[in-house]
Amino acid sequence: RRCETLFALICCRGDPELGVAGIDWAQRQLSAIEGQSAESTIVDFSIGADPATEESKRYLRNKGGAFGGIYATQMSEMGLIHLGDQQNPISVCTVRALRLAEVFGSQLGDLADVFLTAVQAGQVSLLDLDRLAPIKPSAIIADGEEHHLLAEILLGKADAPTSADITRRRTMLMLLRLTDARKGIPRSEDAKWEWFSAEPVATPDEAGTEGVQALWSLYQACDLMRLAYENILSVALSLLETAPSRRLTLDALVGRLMSLIDPPSNLSWQVYAGSLMADDGAAASAKRAATAMSDATEQEDQVRASVSLIAALLAKASDMTDLMDASLNAAEHFQSLRTEVQFLKSRSAESAGSVVEAIIRDRILKRHLWVASRKFRNQKAYTFLMEPEDGVLRYRDDFSVSPSSPRLDQALRFLRDIKFVDSEGLTDLGRNELATP
Repeated sequence: RRCETLFALICCRGDPELGVAGIDWAQRQLSAIEGQSAESTIVDFSIGADPATEESKRYLRNKGGAFGGIYATQMSEMGLIHLGDQQNPISVCTVRALRLAEVFGSQLGDLADVFLTAVQAGQVSLLDLDRLAPIKPSAIIADGEEHHLLAEILLGKADAPTSADITRRRTMLMLLRLTDARKGIPRSEDAKWEWFSAEPVATPDEAGTEGVQALWSLYQACDLMRLAYENILSVALSLLETAPSRRLTLDALVGRLMSLIDPPSNLSWQVYAGSLMADDGAAASAKRAATAMSDATEQEDQVRASVSLIAALLAKASDMTDLMDASLNAAEHFQSLRTEVQFLKSRSAESAGSVVEAIIRDRILKRHLWVASRKFRNQKAYTFLMEPEDGVLRYRDDFSVSPSSPRLDQALRFLRDIKFVDSEGLTDLGRNELATP
């Protein structure tokens, strides 16, 4: 934890680095001493690193630190560490990591002693923070041994690559191609929509299998279905909050949501869902609906856009049947894109009104209560956003609806750190990597 707090201070000093755990905490510490002498000013980071410190003063809420809470699983996925288990809870480095650590240490020279001395003391001078600037991720020396090792690990170019290495390499190459096409670094949302909308393209070694692009398309479809459902839940909570005594029966709450969209009862769900689609295809319709959903300020527009998104995803899923069956083949009580598509298809001949009502009542509201009750029973975690109380539902809390973060932004930052991309697009190193078989 002290290593992480010191690293955050180093990365915050001077030109700040992004994507570093504890960077907000470090910014507050350095802002409080701005303008003071670099030679005489000391920053004590022992308190911020102490897991016993009150939460507001810790660099991270997670008492396990960034390594335990964030980095360890990713480093394991990249073959850098073996995670601990019940017999030995301490994670240990792999041979791959030891080689990288050795090169990193030789690159730092005597700065390693400066760093570790400060860690032991729990404090560091501003002068030493400036001396330690070469430890920043952006300070990696291009074409150095450390740089080559980092690039090989990041892009899955090990001598005996694992399946995770291969998948990661394909994703990184897709990011490089997208960066080249856009002549600049894309956002993760750009990448997700690009891969969702494009026709799946398999690489030569993926012949006869589902390509990584198809998996990313499935990921986006799953996330969009979640967002559509959560958006309707958010509107339901708003209706509850403004109701008398902040209470409504389930029937009344469903009725109010249904009145916002009023789906026709004289059309089947299949016909109605088709009428919500435009001629330019399921992917374009989904993107339009998702944008309208996030931009909507009126409850009626929010619910309508959510239902339109569900219809578009149902159409898009028709091209993903085999992939969904293979990738989302879990027990039926685990709700997923696969279970929702099966539910909607099984009721395609029913009236649009009855299906939309079932989505709201069973797949969203009752589902939230069921999941929250299981978490309370099994994990002692109270996650009810609305509570059952004497035959009615009572508003308890709200939540934020937002896309998930599959760490594509971090991947792009890593590519920038190893000099494969910059603000203009691909660098020569990035182009060389794309040209490598």
